[in-house]
Amino acid sequence: MKILRGLIGLVALIVALVAAYYLFFAPPPEVSRTHGPEDKSPSPVLSLPPSRKHPPAKKTIAIIIDDIGYSLSSLAELLKIEAPLAFAILPHSPHAGAAAAMIHRRGGHEILLHLPMEPHDAKKSPGPGALFHDMTESEIRERLAEDLAAVPQAVGVNNHMGSAFMEDEEKLYLVLKELQKRGLFFIDSRTTAASRGKAVAARTAIPFAARSLFLDNDSDQEVVFHNLLNSVAKSDRLSMVIIGHPHPGTVRALQKAVPLLQAQGLIIVPPSDIVASPEEKTRSAEFN
Repeated sequence: MKILRGLIGLVALIVALVAAYYLFFAPPPEVSRTHGPEDKSPSPVLSLPPSRKHPPAKKTIAIIIDDIGYSLSSLAELLKIEAPLAFAILPHSPHAGAAAAMIHRRGGHEILLHLPMEPHDAKKSPGPGALFHDMTESEIRERLAEDLAAVPQAVGVNNHMGSAFMEDEEKLYLVLKELQKRGLFFIDSRTTAASRGKAVAARTAIPFAARSLFLDNDSDQEVVFHNLLNSVAKSDRLSMVIIGHPHPGTVRALQKAVPLLQAQGLIIVPPSDIVASPEEKTRSAEFN
């Protein structure tokens, strides 16, 4: 019995020693990173979200017809075109009031004051209501107020002639500051490459854009038609300001070209949409 109790005690001691070793000295078992319950299902496959192809931005153009106020018949033809053309009215032209009323009744078209300004060529008269760089500040403000009063429906202004006045930064500042106070925008017709319009617009924080294309330096219908389509097609700009005049050839060319441009996905917008674009404010003009 003593021998049996001794053997039992020895076995118990060995078991205790083995347990102590695994409890205090043996390293923990390695956890498999490739096997185990969590690996019984397939590993999830990472995939990128489906590609979202953004459609290319569509080109937008604003078309402004200058020198409105002389021919109501040409204006009536232009108003038949199903597009938001804008019309720049000369303030003291014979039919300025009647033209503004026609445009207002038709609806969907913005009216601009086509503000006469001094050109370099003294032989060319900008017409009644013109601003000259030798005017005093008070004279400029007074005449500008008279011109604006003649076209009270105007939401913006662009210059008529003005190659000399647009180069006079301080006198131009007086004009644009007054327009900015009245909540109007300004379109630089770019009648001179040395125009200070962009710089002064930045000083006055007025909504601003510059003319991209003169449509009808040659007013032949086919020339105007191809000039419009080719210039828009070749331009890499997303927005353009195009200026034309109520010549018979220009009217017919627009009647023919506008539906084609719209069918191609081009969007014709009022000028206020262009001046609201920061991108357009920094662009230089595109000359023919």
